[in-house]
Amino acid sequence: MAMQVDREVIDDFCPRLFRLLDNLDLLPRRLSAKPNEFEKYPRLLFGCIQRYNDVEAGFKEWESRILRETAYKDEYYLEIEALRQWMLAHGEAFAKKSNIQHLSTSLYARLFQYLYPRRVLANAYCLKHRGEPEVLSRFKRFVDARDGETRQAAKVELEQLLDTDFQQSVEPAVANLMTAYADDWKTIINDVKRNVMAGARYYHKVLTGEQAPVSSEAGAQIENYEKAEEE
Repeated sequence: MAMQVDREVIDDFCPRLFRLLDNLDLLPRRLSAKPNEFEKYPRLLFGCIQRYNDVEAGFKEWESRILRETAYKDEYYLEIEALRQWMLAHGEAFAKKSNIQHLSTSLYARLFQYLYPRRVLANAYCLKHRGEPEVLSRFKRFVDARDGETRQAAKVELEQLLDTDFQQSVEPAVANLMTAYADDWKTIINDVKRNVMAGARYYHKVLTGEQAPVSSEAGAQIENYEKAEEE
């Protein structure tokens, strides 16, 4: 007999979990990372739930672990709590072994499918604006800000830059990707902007050339687009 899997619940759950982990900087930046680097924290959550046979107790243990391993607990604690509440509301689904087994076997594919367009877009933006003084200065002000008032002002400036510039910067260079992910494009764009903010220190290094981009495909697409523009 085929396993009964609550696919609708799982399909809703995975982006919620992946989005949170990505903003907490607990997923690899590089798409070439080993599968276990992608799967570490989701599998930890599933294991905790199975250990206690209880969603709330398992989530609390997992939450304690991830809070120790992220530098972004203050910014995203409310999102951790929102995920906990969502999982409690769908507790029956996580009590079914068939669902947990399906999540475990499909996890890497789901993670890669989620991260692929987001990593390509983030790097496409950085490669498009690599070395540009205005973009670099806004990232640097946000990264270097220490006190709350200065950081908030720098955050607003960087958000304004990304809101006005991000989508028009990346879309001409990633037309095929935009077509492939047309149904989710707006969500993906919003996710990437938030993640670039969360990882501003890392992406500032990509913009300066100190850090290599994580997606070679993004680089190739940008280079081809720029050559076409010149012609």
